[in-house]
Amino acid sequence: MRVQVLGLCRFSYLTNLNGFQTVGRTMQEHRAALYDPVRLAERMMWFEHVTLPGIKTQGDSDFKLILLLGEDFPEPFRSRLLDLVQPVAQIVPVFRAVGDLKSTCNEVMQAARDPKADWVAEFRMDDDDAVAIDFVGQCRGKARWLRPMLTAQNRAALDFQRGMVARTEPDGVSYIPLVTTYWVPAMALYFKPDDPSSLLDYPHNKLWWRMPTLTLSDRFMFVRGAHGSNDSTVGLKKSVLLPTDPAGVPALLRDRFGIDTAAFAQAWAELRTTAA
Repeated sequence: MRVQVLGLCRFSYLTNLNGFQTVGRTMQEHRAALYDPVRLAERMMWFEHVTLPGIKTQGDSDFKLILLLGEDFPEPFRSRLLDLVQPVAQIVPVFRAVGDLKSTCNEVMQAARDPKADWVAEFRMDDDDAVAIDFVGQCRGKARWLRPMLTAQNRAALDFQRGMVARTEPDGVSYIPLVTTYWVPAMALYFKPDDPSSLLDYPHNKLWWRMPTLTLSDRFMFVRGAHGSNDSTVGLKKSVLLPTDPAGVPALLRDRFGIDTAAFAQAWAELRTTAA
């Protein structure tokens, strides 16, 4: 099978008022909250130190990640972000006007699909998430395991369940290893290239009744960010927390995600000092 791996990362993309849960009630309040310089500085820090390293060091480099931004995304963050991603050929910045979240995301993903592929493995991540350095290769390789499901129903999902929550706190950064189900990072949905739907047409937490899914928890595959500017709560009640030696976490994050925990902690400390 020829599998295209295609990702989506929304970086504070300004949508209609139904696109976020915790920002302003009017469009003016919505824009002001989303583009607040303190918030964007924090998102930039997460993207640079958590999201970008794993994308840059994928073992399988045959993929594309759409970085979706608003046409009015403000300076100086616009130039800083473009400078960060410019060396990574797989990241494609796409600017769009304010619009409906699902229809805009569907449009940009459909436009990026390879019509010659047998299947398109679509994934999405927030700008504070990370995927493991073998994520793309796993998405492509595990398509063989999904073949019976895809043949029968034309759609299927792959959910990697073992990961880490990274939480910024006043005294530093903490990490929580866990196994969980149907979180956004390290999940891939497989479609035919001409399928009219795309990944945002399927709520991630309800995938289990919308299409057949394969769940795997044998290796660490994602990091999810938890901090003050999250749009949704990172709850742990339905997760299994894993006993892990804290001393081994920095090496695990370096080897699996390319994350330098010391540099991340330093960036977080500097950001808090600047904000104060």
